[in-house]
This record gives sequence, C-alpha cells and structure tokens, in this order.
Amino acid sequence: MSRRNILLQIHKDLAAGDIRLPILPEVSLKIKREAADPDTDINKLSKVAESDAAFCGYLIQISNSPVYRGAAEIQKVPLAIGRLGLLNTRNIAMTYAIRALFAYNNKKMATWLKKIWQNSTYTAAVASVIAEHIQDIRFDPDEAILGGLVQDIGCLPLIDKAAQYPELIEDDSAMYFLFERYASSIGSAIIRKWGLNEKFIQVAQYRDQWKYNEEMTVNLADLILVSKLHTYIAFPQNKKLPRINQIPAFVKLHLEAELSPEKSLSFVADAKQRINDTRRALGG
Repeated sequence: MSRRNILLQIHKDLAAGDIRLPILPEVSLKIKREAADPDTDINKLSKVAESDAAFCGYLIQISNSPVYRGAAEIQKVPLAIGRLGLLNTRNIAMTYAIRALFAYNNKKMATWLKKIWQNSTYTAAVASVIAEHIQDIRFDPDEAILGGLVQDIGCLPLIDKAAQYPELIEDDSAMYFLFERYASSIGSAIIRKWGLNEKFIQVAQYRDQWKYNEEMTVNLADLILVSKLHTYIAFPQNKKLPRINQIPAFVKLHLEAELSPEKSLSFVADAKQRINDTRRALGG
C-alpha cells in the first residue's frame, strides 16, 4: 500500500473513531478522586496509594529526588505525601500514569515512544524551571510538569495505529505529518476523557501552535509552548521554528522584559542541572 493510501486509511479510521485511547491505571483514578474530596487528608490518601506497591515506590522515589528532597530521606508513604502535599500527590499520580503509557514492548513503536517521552520530559522540566523563575505570574511548577507531559499525549494512539504499517512507522516525514495533523485533537480528547482540568485540555489542543493567542491573560498553554520551543532547540527535528520572541506566549509570560531570545536560551542552559534532576525524577 502506498504512503498516500495508508494515510488516507488512517484518516478514515480516525474519522470513524477507530482508535484506542489510553486509559488511566486504577490507582491514578483513585488518587484523583480522593484528592478531589474536600474531607480527605494524608492518612486517607496514603491508604489509597498503598493499594499499589509500584506507585508507592515511585511516590517515595519522587519525594526523595533533588526536586523535593528534605533534610531526611523518606521511606513511608504518609511522610512522602506530607512532603509533597495532597495536590502535588495527585499530579504525581497522573505523571506515574503517563510514564506507564510510554512503556514499550513493540520494537516498531519503541523509537517513536522514546523520542516523544524525551521531548515530553524535557518540556516538563523546562516548564517547571520557568514557572519558578517568573515573579509576577503564579504558576504551580508541578502543574507545569504535568502540562509538559500531556502536550504530546495525542501522539501515542497515532504511533499505535502506525505500527500496523511497517512502511509508515519507519517514515519520519509521514509520522510527523500524522502528529501535526491529528495529535492536538486526539490529545485534547484523551485529557477530556481523563477528566483533567480545562487548562490541560488547552495544552494539548494548542500543541505546537506558535501563533496561539486566543486569551488575553497568560495560561498554562502559553508556558508549555515556550518550553516546547526550547525542547525543539535542544533536540532539533528538522522543523521550521520561529524566533522565541516572535511567539505571543513569550510576550504574555513577560519574559521579553527579563530575557532576550539569547538570554532565554542561556537561562535554560544555566538551569541544566535542575532540568536534568527533574527529568531523572520523572524517569526521562
């Protein structure tokens, strides 16, 4: 089958809804529900977390990472949640779920999943660093991390679909075409299905849309766009990229007052250790 016919078939499949959307692990759903309960506390959330040994290990690992590390090493889930906070624990449960989606058994999919995960963890780490740097706009660094991880989530079902066609999944230009054409709509559908906040839906919906400027006030999508542009600069992918100060998101974040395009790149380079620490904590 020719590349054109394969792409046409995939288009028909997507239009007919013939695509597998990833689902959240049970522990992530339970954590999400429990954290949303106004009457919850550390003990209640700990009991939910302790139903999944692998998640407990991940939670304790994150709490002891350089990103969150305190004076003493933690070995118990309640102490980990106490250090992280209830809302951050919820975000980390989502991070755990997303990381699990990138586990690959299929060699055909492995290259692409690894590449997307590399981009996602770098974007997430840069976003958290910028969120901490901005003084006059309040961003939660943990929400910034989650935003960085979900912005490419729509690529996963496309990789799964493309794996059915060996000649397609080995064609870089065809795969990037699929991502550019469909990843935004699929990603926003996944995040909506997961029941995440509208801000995360916007992150996926405006994936790589450098001219995005639909809201007067700055939002998470703006932060992730600036961070993603830094990712593409760090890991070149034969994309035509705008200058960083040409995208509305850079201006809305007030970065032009503090950072020229050159200083923005230098700032991220200077934060390399922090970025690497965050990526390691995520498993990137």
